[in-house]
Amino acid sequence: MNKKIKNIIFDYGGTLDTDGIHWSEKFWKVYQHFQIPVEKEDFRNAFVYSERNIADVIKPYFSLSKTYETQITYQLKYFENMQLLSEIYFLIVENISRYCMKTVLDNIEITKLTLALLDSEYRLGLVSNYYGNVETVLKEIDLRKYFKVVIDSTLVGVRKPNKKIFQLALYRLEANAKETMVVGDSYENDIVPAKQLGCTTVWLKGKSWKEPSDTSSADIIIKSLKELPNILKI
Repeated sequence: MNKKIKNIIFDYGGTLDTDGIHWSEKFWKVYQHFQIPVEKEDFRNAFVYSERNIADVIKPYFSLSKTYETQITYQLKYFENMQLLSEIYFLIVENISRYCMKTVLDNIEITKLTLALLDSEYRLGLVSNYYGNVETVLKEIDLRKYFKVVIDSTLVGVRKPNKKIFQLALYRLEANAKETMVVGDSYENDIVPAKQLGCTTVWLKGKSWKEPSDTSSADIIIKSLKELPNILKI
Protein backbone atom coordinates (compact mmCIF):
# COMPACT_ATOMS: atom_id res chain seq x y z
CA MET A 1 0.00 0.00 0.00
CA ASN A 2 1.05 3.62 -0.57
CA LYS A 3 3.07 4.78 2.46
CA LYS A 4 3.09 8.46 1.57
CA ILE A 5 -0.70 8.82 1.80
CA LYS A 6 -1.94 8.32 5.34
CA ASN A 7 -5.36 10.00 5.16
CA ILE A 8 -8.19 10.05 2.61
CA ILE A 9 -10.99 12.62 2.66
CA PHE A 10 -14.11 11.80 0.64
CA ASP A 11 -17.01 13.83 -0.65
CA TYR A 12 -20.44 12.29 -0.04
CA GLY A 13 -23.13 13.41 -2.52
CA GLY A 14 -22.24 12.44 -6.08
CA THR A 15 -19.24 10.44 -4.86
CA LEU A 16 -20.02 7.80 -2.26
CA ASP A 17 -23.74 7.55 -3.04
CA THR A 18 -23.83 7.66 -6.87
CA ASP A 19 -20.24 6.86 -7.91
CA GLY A 20 -19.68 10.03 -9.90
CA ILE A 21 -23.15 11.04 -11.03
CA HIS A 22 -24.01 14.61 -9.99
CA TRP A 23 -27.42 14.76 -8.33
CA SER A 24 -28.76 17.15 -10.95
CA GLU A 25 -28.11 14.41 -13.51
CA LYS A 26 -29.33 11.69 -11.17
CA PHE A 27 -32.66 13.42 -10.56
CA TRP A 28 -33.00 14.13 -14.28
CA LYS A 29 -32.71 10.40 -15.05
CA VAL A 30 -35.34 9.75 -12.38
CA TYR A 31 -37.66 12.30 -13.99
CA GLN A 32 -37.22 10.52 -17.32
CA HIS A 33 -37.95 7.18 -15.69
CA PHE A 34 -41.26 8.51 -14.36
CA GLN A 35 -41.95 10.27 -17.67
CA ILE A 36 -42.40 13.67 -16.05
CA PRO A 37 -42.91 16.08 -18.97
CA VAL A 38 -40.38 18.88 -18.37
CA GLU A 39 -37.45 20.22 -20.37
CA LYS A 40 -33.95 19.68 -19.00
CA GLU A 41 -33.19 23.39 -18.69
CA ASP A 42 -36.39 23.90 -16.69
CA PHE A 43 -35.42 20.95 -14.52
CA ARG A 44 -32.01 22.48 -13.82
CA ASN A 45 -33.72 25.68 -12.68
CA ALA A 46 -35.97 23.60 -10.43
CA PHE A 47 -32.95 21.78 -8.99
CA VAL A 48 -31.24 25.09 -8.15
CA TYR A 49 -34.47 26.47 -6.65
CA SER A 50 -34.80 23.41 -4.45
CA GLU A 51 -31.20 23.50 -3.22
CA ARG A 52 -31.53 27.16 -2.31
CA ASN A 53 -34.73 26.69 -0.35
CA ILE A 54 -34.40 23.42 1.57
CA ALA A 55 -31.46 24.33 3.82
CA ASP A 56 -33.80 25.70 6.49
CA VAL A 57 -36.35 22.92 5.96
CA ILE A 58 -34.25 19.80 6.40
CA LYS A 59 -33.62 18.92 10.05
CA PRO A 60 -30.64 17.03 11.53
CA TYR A 61 -32.82 13.96 12.14
CA PHE A 62 -34.14 13.70 8.57
CA SER A 63 -33.56 10.28 7.01
CA LEU A 64 -32.27 9.83 3.48
CA SER A 65 -35.73 9.14 2.08
CA LYS A 66 -37.10 12.21 3.88
CA THR A 67 -34.26 14.25 2.37
CA TYR A 68 -35.12 13.05 -1.13
CA GLU A 69 -38.81 13.75 -0.56
CA THR A 70 -37.96 17.31 0.52
CA GLN A 71 -35.75 17.90 -2.52
CA ILE A 72 -38.33 16.52 -4.94
CA THR A 73 -41.19 18.44 -3.30
CA TYR A 74 -39.37 21.74 -3.74
CA GLN A 75 -38.45 20.89 -7.33
CA LEU A 76 -42.13 20.29 -8.03
CA LYS A 77 -43.04 23.53 -6.25
CA TYR A 78 -40.87 25.36 -8.76
CA PHE A 79 -42.66 23.70 -11.67
CA GLU A 80 -46.03 24.49 -10.14
CA ASN A 81 -45.05 28.14 -9.53
CA MET A 82 -43.88 28.42 -13.14
CA GLN A 83 -47.08 26.69 -14.32
CA LEU A 84 -45.04 23.96 -15.98
CA LEU A 85 -46.59 21.01 -14.14
CA SER A 86 -49.86 20.17 -12.49
CA GLU A 87 -50.00 19.66 -8.73
CA ILE A 88 -51.01 16.06 -9.42
CA TYR A 89 -47.33 15.14 -9.57
CA PHE A 90 -47.04 15.79 -5.83
CA LEU A 91 -48.92 12.50 -5.43
CA ILE A 92 -45.93 10.50 -6.61
CA VAL A 93 -43.24 12.18 -4.50
CA GLU A 94 -42.98 9.11 -2.26
CA ASN A 95 -42.64 6.81 -5.28
CA ILE A 96 -39.87 8.97 -6.74
CA SER A 97 -38.06 9.05 -3.40
CA ARG A 98 -38.32 5.27 -3.07
CA TYR A 99 -36.82 4.86 -6.54
CA CYS A 100 -33.92 7.16 -5.63
CA MET A 101 -33.34 5.17 -2.45
CA LYS A 102 -33.15 1.88 -4.30
CA THR A 103 -30.60 3.06 -6.85
CA VAL A 104 -28.44 4.66 -4.15
CA LEU A 105 -28.56 1.67 -1.79
CA ASP A 106 -27.52 -0.63 -4.63
CA ASN A 107 -24.48 1.56 -5.23
CA ILE A 108 -23.70 1.93 -1.52
CA GLU A 109 -22.97 -1.80 -1.33
CA ILE A 110 -20.09 -1.28 -3.77
CA THR A 111 -18.96 1.79 -1.81
CA LYS A 112 -18.82 -0.26 1.40
CA LEU A 113 -16.46 -2.77 -0.19
CA THR A 114 -14.11 0.04 -1.24
CA LEU A 115 -14.16 1.76 2.15
CA ALA A 116 -13.65 -1.54 3.97
CA LEU A 117 -10.48 -2.16 1.92
CA LEU A 118 -9.14 1.30 2.79
CA ASP A 119 -10.26 1.58 6.40
CA SER A 120 -7.55 -0.66 7.84
CA GLU A 121 -4.69 1.22 6.12
CA TYR A 122 -5.80 4.87 6.11
CA ARG A 123 -7.54 7.40 8.31
CA LEU A 124 -10.75 8.29 6.49
CA GLY A 125 -12.67 11.56 6.66
CA LEU A 126 -15.67 13.04 4.91
CA VAL A 127 -16.43 16.62 3.85
CA SER A 128 -19.86 17.31 2.39
CA ASN A 129 -21.94 20.27 1.31
CA TYR A 130 -25.03 18.87 3.00
CA TYR A 131 -28.08 19.98 4.94
CA GLY A 132 -27.09 19.36 8.56
CA ASN A 133 -28.16 15.70 8.56
CA VAL A 134 -25.24 13.91 6.90
CA GLU A 135 -24.40 12.13 10.19
CA THR A 136 -27.95 10.74 10.32
CA VAL A 137 -27.76 9.63 6.69
CA LEU A 138 -24.35 7.97 7.08
CA LYS A 139 -25.55 5.99 10.09
CA GLU A 140 -28.71 4.98 8.23
CA ILE A 141 -26.77 3.55 5.28
CA ASP A 142 -24.06 2.04 7.52
CA LEU A 143 -21.17 4.22 6.33
CA ARG A 144 -20.51 6.31 9.44
CA LYS A 145 -18.29 3.63 11.01
CA TYR A 146 -15.59 4.13 8.37
CA PHE A 147 -14.91 7.80 9.08
CA LYS A 148 -12.82 9.29 11.87
CA VAL A 149 -14.12 12.79 10.99
CA VAL A 150 -17.33 13.97 9.30
CA ILE A 151 -17.78 17.61 8.29
CA ASP A 152 -21.25 18.85 7.27
CA SER A 153 -21.16 22.31 5.69
CA THR A 154 -24.45 23.40 7.24
CA LEU A 155 -23.24 22.60 10.76
CA VAL A 156 -19.83 24.28 10.43
CA GLY A 157 -21.04 27.30 8.44
CA VAL A 158 -18.55 26.89 5.58
CA ARG A 159 -19.26 25.41 2.15
CA LYS A 160 -17.03 24.01 -0.54
CA PRO A 161 -15.25 25.32 -2.58
CA ASN A 162 -14.04 27.38 0.39
CA LYS A 163 -10.81 25.61 1.33
CA LYS A 164 -11.40 26.39 5.02
CA ILE A 165 -13.77 23.43 5.21
CA PHE A 166 -10.93 21.13 4.14
CA GLN A 167 -8.55 22.83 6.56
CA LEU A 168 -11.04 22.04 9.33
CA ALA A 169 -11.13 18.39 8.24
CA LEU A 170 -7.33 18.21 8.24
CA TYR A 171 -7.23 19.78 11.71
CA ARG A 172 -9.76 17.32 13.13
CA LEU A 173 -7.99 14.39 11.46
CA GLU A 174 -4.67 15.68 12.83
CA ALA A 175 -3.47 15.26 9.26
CA ASN A 176 -0.81 16.85 7.08
CA ALA A 177 -2.11 17.98 3.67
CA LYS A 178 0.87 16.40 1.89
CA GLU A 179 -0.07 13.04 3.38
CA THR A 180 -3.75 13.40 2.52
CA MET A 181 -5.72 12.41 -0.55
CA VAL A 182 -9.05 14.09 -1.39
CA VAL A 183 -11.56 12.20 -3.53
CA GLY A 184 -14.63 13.85 -5.05
CA ASP A 185 -16.82 14.13 -8.11
CA SER A 186 -16.92 17.95 -8.23
CA TYR A 187 -13.82 19.40 -9.84
CA GLU A 188 -14.66 22.90 -8.63
CA ASN A 189 -15.78 22.02 -5.11
CA ASP A 190 -13.43 19.16 -4.22
CA ILE A 191 -10.38 19.10 -6.44
CA VAL A 192 -9.44 22.77 -6.80
CA PRO A 193 -9.50 23.75 -3.09
CA ALA A 194 -7.85 20.50 -1.98
CA LYS A 195 -5.04 21.01 -4.48
CA GLN A 196 -4.51 24.57 -3.20
CA LEU A 197 -3.87 23.12 0.26
CA GLY A 198 -1.30 20.65 -1.07
CA CYS A 199 -3.39 17.49 -0.95
CA THR A 200 -3.19 14.75 -3.56
CA THR A 201 -6.41 15.01 -5.57
CA VAL A 202 -8.47 12.24 -7.16
CA TRP A 203 -11.26 13.42 -9.42
CA LEU A 204 -14.11 10.96 -9.80
CA LYS A 205 -15.11 11.96 -13.29
CA GLY A 206 -18.64 10.86 -14.00
CA LYS A 207 -21.74 12.61 -15.27
CA SER A 208 -21.47 16.17 -14.05
CA TRP A 209 -23.38 19.43 -14.11
CA LYS A 210 -20.69 20.96 -16.31
CA GLU A 211 -17.24 20.11 -17.60
CA PRO A 212 -14.27 22.18 -16.35
CA SER A 213 -12.12 23.81 -19.01
CA ASP A 214 -8.92 23.18 -17.03
CA THR A 215 -8.31 19.92 -15.15
CA SER A 216 -4.70 20.49 -14.10
CA SER A 217 -5.58 20.40 -10.38
CA ALA A 218 -6.53 16.72 -10.63
CA ASP A 219 -3.53 14.50 -9.87
CA ILE A 220 -5.49 11.37 -10.73
CA ILE A 221 -8.73 10.88 -12.67
CA ILE A 222 -10.91 7.82 -12.10
CA LYS A 223 -14.26 6.69 -13.47
CA SER A 224 -15.35 4.66 -10.43
CA LEU A 225 -14.47 4.44 -6.74
CA LYS A 226 -13.65 0.78 -7.34
CA GLU A 227 -10.40 1.94 -8.96
CA LEU A 228 -9.12 3.64 -5.81
CA PRO A 229 -7.65 0.67 -3.86
CA ASN A 230 -5.55 -0.40 -6.86
CA ILE A 231 -4.34 3.16 -7.45
CA LEU A 232 -3.12 3.35 -3.86
CA LYS A 233 -1.05 0.20 -4.38
CA ILE A 234 0.99 1.87 -7.13
